[in-house]
Parts: sequence; C-alpha cells; structure tokens
Amino acid sequence: MAKVTSVKTVDRLVAVLDSFSSEKPAWSLTELSQQLGLPKSTLHRFLTALETHSILRCDPRDKRWRLGYRLLIWGNLAAESSGLRHIARPIMEELVATTRETAILTVYHQQEVVCIEKVETNHPVRMTLQVGTRRFPHAGASSKVLMAYLPEEEVQAIIREKGLPRLCVNTITDPRRLREELARIREQGYAESHEETDLGAWGVATPIFGPDGGVVAAIGVAGPRSRYTEQRAQEFVALCRQAAHRISVLIGAKQGGLE
Repeated sequence: MAKVTSVKTVDRLVAVLDSFSSEKPAWSLTELSQQLGLPKSTLHRFLTALETHSILRCDPRDKRWRLGYRLLIWGNLAAESSGLRHIARPIMEELVATTRETAILTVYHQQEVVCIEKVETNHPVRMTLQVGTRRFPHAGASSKVLMAYLPEEEVQAIIREKGLPRLCVNTITDPRRLREELARIREQGYAESHEETDLGAWGVATPIFGPDGGVVAAIGVAGPRSRYTEQRAQEFVALCRQAAHRISVLIGAKQGGLE
C-alpha cells in the first residue's frame, strides 16, 4: 500500500509541474484544481508541501502559484549532465559560424518537441528559442523531422489527442496533408518550414540517429525570411546533414544512421 501511495504522489507531482509552461507560468488554486481534477483542499496541502521544498512558490501579491528556484537548480544540473547536449554543442557552434543563423537541438517527449540546446547567431535580427521550450510536433522543421520518424500509432495519437492547431499562417492543419509531408520528409531526409510557427521565420532540420538506428533528436537552423533564398536553404540542409551525421557517430550510431 505504501508503494502505491508513493507512486501516486510522484504521478501527482509530475502532473502539477507539467501544468506550468511559458504560455501558462502561473496558476491560481482554483484554476489548477480544475485543470487537474483535484479538490482544492487536497491540492492546497500538496502545493504547500512543495513550497516548503522550494519546488513551487505562492506569490503573496496575487496568490498565484509559480515554479520555485529549486527547479532551476535541478534544470541546470540536468542540462549539464545531458551527454547529447554536450556532444552537440561544439558542432552547433560550427554550424552557426558557417550559416550565421541560430541552431537548435530538439527531442521528442510525450507528444511534444522540446528544445534542449540552442546556439544563437550574433545577427541583430535573429530567431530565438529558449532551452526548455515545448512545441507541437506538427509545425516547424525540427518538430516535423521528429514526428516523421515516429511510429504510425504515435502519429495517430498526436492527431487525436493534441490536434493540429493553426500556430501561424502556414501551419499544416489537415491530417492528410500532414501525413504527405511526413512521408516526404522521410524520403528526402530533412524538413523545411516557412512561417509554420512564427511570422517571418523559416528553417530546415535533419534527424540525429542513435545506436539502435532510431531517431533520437533533430538539429536545425532557423532565421528570418528576409535572409531566405532557395540556394541558402539547400546549403543549410547539407550543413545540417553533416552536423547530424557527426553527432550520430559520436553517440554510437552505425554510419551515423546513414547506410
């Protein structure tokens, strides 16, 4: 019984923490109670316990709950211990030096795509994406690359449970069109996007393969449409492929995932 209770406590902790995002960084007790389907009295006791460990904090001014400083410490430790991130960082820096655009490293996790590393260009006008940002998998070059290599049942689950919301002017919202796009990405080995997540943005991305031959991450380059040309896009695809191949080899993929 104690083991079951402990598991439920961990599940509740994860559910609470997963409720926070860049779009929703603060919750009132009532909002969070409705979101999680928990009684306010039960939830308040749980939140208060987390506050004593600095995992959450309740702002005395607006009585809204926010993430605490301990998560920042844990996040930094997790980032420092990420082997993929450390391996990819110098290669990403070379990619930025060559393309003069921002490079991002992303992974797929529970129907979302998470940015785990970025290297920004020094251009005054550039694309920015914070490490830890979570995005829908159906829009954007890096996201689509990761979605393209998911099992079909996972793709179906995403469409069914997350939907295909329109995030920008060129977001693919039709399931048939999305499946055609994912098939094209698998065939050509890269993805390209134009204003699918942000106005005025474009990008390309390629898959990174792991030791078992599966896709474990994506590396991409993003910049403003004002600097886009078809020639640059093809050059960036080739450079991303080279970077992905190097990272794949360093993490143990056979031939970098290429036959």
